[in-house]
Amino acid sequence: MSQRATKMLLFAILAIVMAACSRTPQVVTDHDTTYDFSGLRTFEVLPSSQVGEGRSVLISPFTFNHLRHVVERELGLRYARLDQDDERTPDFTVRYHVVMEERLDVRAYDQRYGFGYYGYRYRPMFMYHPGPAPRVYRQGTLILDMVDNRSGEPIWRGISEQRLRDGMRPEEQRELLERVAKEMLSQFPPVN
Repeated sequence: MSQRATKMLLFAILAIVMAACSRTPQVVTDHDTTYDFSGLRTFEVLPSSQVGEGRSVLISPFTFNHLRHVVERELGLRYARLDQDDERTPDFTVRYHVVMEERLDVRAYDQRYGFGYYGYRYRPMFMYHPGPAPRVYRQGTLILDMVDNRSGEPIWRGISEQRLRDGMRPEEQRELLERVAKEMLSQFPPVN
């Protein structure tokens, strides 16, 4: 392999790795299409709601505080935040939920029939062994809900799910939640 080809191959690998590291979180939003978002001026962020079972709910309270500050900072760029001490009623209220649950990855396959170097082929019985065992993993979901305070009706929701690595440090959790929250709030208010 020539030196030029080697450099091109290394550059391609580096580009793939960089793209994987800077991947934009998958975000799904929904909103009330009849609501006039242009009238919103003030907001308030309510305490978080955490859902899960057993040890999977053990997210540091500092991580929740960090997430709250991220939401307040991002929305504060466009709207005025009212404190709980303020006597005025905010135009909309934000509540965030973090759901962590264990899921089962059942992508096991029968290796007697598989894909070889030359495409689909049959494997003889002596080469047969069962595929990988199903694995348990953690799925994290961040939900942001916005409610109109005059009517009490929901006006917008953002959801993002992500498969979580085992043993994530609190700093990594905060970094992931911040990235997801920023991407989510970049889609608020929606364009009808």
